[in-house]
Amino acid sequence: MKAPVNSGGSQTRQIAPEGAYPARCYQIIDKGTTFDEKWGNKKRKVQFLFELPTETAVFSEDKGEQPFYVKGVFNLTMGEKASLRKFIESWIGKKLTDAQAGDFEITKLLGHPGMINIGHTGKEDRVYANIMSISPLPKGLACPPAINELLAYDTTEHDEAVFNKLPDFLKDDIRKSDEWIARTTAKAAVPAPTWQATTTAKDEPDFDSLFASDDKTPF
Repeated sequence: MKAPVNSGGSQTRQIAPEGAYPARCYQIIDKGTTFDEKWGNKKRKVQFLFELPTETAVFSEDKGEQPFYVKGVFNLTMGEKASLRKFIESWIGKKLTDAQAGDFEITKLLGHPGMINIGHTGKEDRVYANIMSISPLPKGLACPPAINELLAYDTTEHDEAVFNKLPDFLKDDIRKSDEWIARTTAKAAVPAPTWQATTTAKDEPDFDSLFASDDKTPF
C-alpha cells in the first residue's frame, strides 16, 4: 500500500489514500465560535476525526504503525439544510425529524463506525484528503476496534484533562473562541462558590434505534 507524500518546507507528510474504507470516529471537538473569513461572520465549528484502522503507515519511528486519519469540519447547526445534519443522516442511514435533529447529542457518535469515501484535492501546491461521502457500514462488514483514544470536547463544558490531550494548534484555535473567552473572563471576575451544586441529569433519548449499522458500538 502506497500513499502520497507532500512536501511542506523541510517536512513531509503522508495523507490518507483515496478510496472507500471502514472508519471509526475517534474525536469530536467543538472548536467554539470564531470569525469565519470565508463568510465574513462568526460561526461555531465542530470537528470530527476518523481513523482508518485497515490503512496504516509509520508516521513516527517511536510509535510504529498507526492508522491514517481524515477529518471533517462543520458549522455546529442541525437545520434542515445544514451540512452537519446531512452528514449525520448519511452516516447513520436515517433521516431525522426536526425534533430528533434538535435533540441529537452529537458526542454519542464518538466511537461509531462508518464507510468513508476519501478523495484528494489540491490547494497551494499541497494535496489534502477530504471526506467525499459517508454511509453506514455495509451489512456483514465489520470495522476493527478503535486504535486511537476516543476524545470529545465541548467548549461550553470545559474538561481540562481532555483539552490538554489536544494538539497545540487546536488548543490555540479553541482559546480564540467566544465560549473560551467568556468562560475564562467570568472565572476571573467571579469568586469561586463555597458550595457544590447538584443536578439531576435529564433522561436522554434512545439514539440506538436511529442507526442502520449492525455494529453495536456502545455510546
